[in-house]
Amino acid sequence: MRHGDDWDTELCRGLTENRAFVAILTPLYFNRPNCGKELAVFLLRSSELNIDQNGALTGARNVVLIRWLPEEAYAANSKKDAMIPSILRRIEDTPGDPGRDPERTQAIERYQKKGMVSCVEREPEYRELLNLLVARILELPQLPPSNGANFATAEDAFKFDWKNYFAASGTSTASAAPAPPMQAVVPRALSSVVAFYVTHRPFTPDPNRVDFADQLIAESLSGTPLIVDQSLAALLADVRAAGVAEGLNVFHAAGVPTVPNSSEQLLNRLKSLSDKGVLTVLVVDTNVWPVVSSTAEGLVVEEIIRSPNWKGLVLLAPIQGSSTQLDNIAAARGLPSRLVVLPQKSEDLIPALRRAFVDVRGRALSGSGENSPGAERVPLLKGVGGARTQ
Repeated sequence: MRHGDDWDTELCRGLTENRAFVAILTPLYFNRPNCGKELAVFLLRSSELNIDQNGALTGARNVVLIRWLPEEAYAANSKKDAMIPSILRRIEDTPGDPGRDPERTQAIERYQKKGMVSCVEREPEYRELLNLLVARILELPQLPPSNGANFATAEDAFKFDWKNYFAASGTSTASAAPAPPMQAVVPRALSSVVAFYVTHRPFTPDPNRVDFADQLIAESLSGTPLIVDQSLAALLADVRAAGVAEGLNVFHAAGVPTVPNSSEQLLNRLKSLSDKGVLTVLVVDTNVWPVVSSTAEGLVVEEIIRSPNWKGLVLLAPIQGSSTQLDNIAAARGLPSRLVVLPQKSEDLIPALRRAFVDVRGRALSGSGENSPGAERVPLLKGVGGARTQ
């Protein structure tokens, strides 16, 4: 757009007249209202648009989806592709492969596993994929233009109630297409991190059962609002964002020791995962363990922190007191080097989490025990004081 152009008018012109809509999918894309608005305006041009009983849109025309990140980025806890909103589940996001060209097959396989981001600087994979995408866009049929679209008042496709929309319009709901069962995702050595949250903040349990944790914590994914403490929800999102940035699949698990001696099962979980090379972190709410606690519950948490039987980090979320104060107290008490005090400001938190994940991966690769004799004590991460942005 040129200087002085009307943003709303120019944007709507493309959405209501252009033939193809190409969406570069990342987990953040689904949470950006402008992205949802753009998609909704374009989708409503499809005359046969409908929704099936599983909440997936049918009859969507000329929408080309490209996954930018590796497949792990779209998984949540134990479910593959859980980050992909249900409305997009029936729109294919992988180029077709007739199987007659080995180079093309290799490019598509890399794209499926690693995402487009890993193909950009690789030849001939990137050229093969671009050729496939261009060919697909060129063969798309013409799409009738639409009138009266207003970007400022457009609905967000990822939050819009499509079922009620079609019911109100008198359009019958399409039957759900048979779909293969969603594949289970399991933690893998050096490419997954299991975060156990020690907190009393309310959360929605994930219904999926796994053998590496007592209970998973459900995330607030696009289009599926959950009843959850907002501070915890923000922390879950930041941990996932940091994990994805470091190429890790993130699992959120509940790890609240509620009574004395209840640390044994959690310690066994941490040890079992560490022995398999899976990265582990214990995210501790200072309302449960405020560093100076002498309560039974606080002592249980400290027992886990001091245990030499697992590799990983303890990430202290400073709900009470500043990060610097907690650093000083932890150092004075001689707590293990695995303890990392997280900053309170949201803009500082993700970089700190990324550094923590690099650290825990290095520990897993080195195979060194946390409390082995002569282990060097590394400095605690220094956070910036101030209230966390909600």
